[in-house]
Amino acid sequence: MSNASDISERNTVFRPPRGGVMTKEVGVVTGELELHTRAEEDGTLVLRIRYAGADEWYTPEGGPYRLYDPRDHEVLHDVLVTLLHRPQP
Repeated sequence: MSNASDISERNTVFRPPRGGVMTKEVGVVTGELELHTRAEEDGTLVLRIRYAGADEWYTPEGGPYRLYDPRDHEVLHDVLVTLLHRPQP
């Protein structure tokens, strides 16, 4: 039996470094972006990116991503935002 707590979602607005984020659908996106992550019941971590406030979502290159434990979702989301927001040397 599953319940609503088996699926968690997080969103964070961030600004990527120069070079942006590569997506499968449209290539590189830059500027103020939003990262959405969703942990599925089967352990899959779904990532989507959009321009902050826009309607259309894009899939970052890479994946599919698997969580070892769905409880890791919040920490992994924060790590992804930190990596995507990291300044270029």
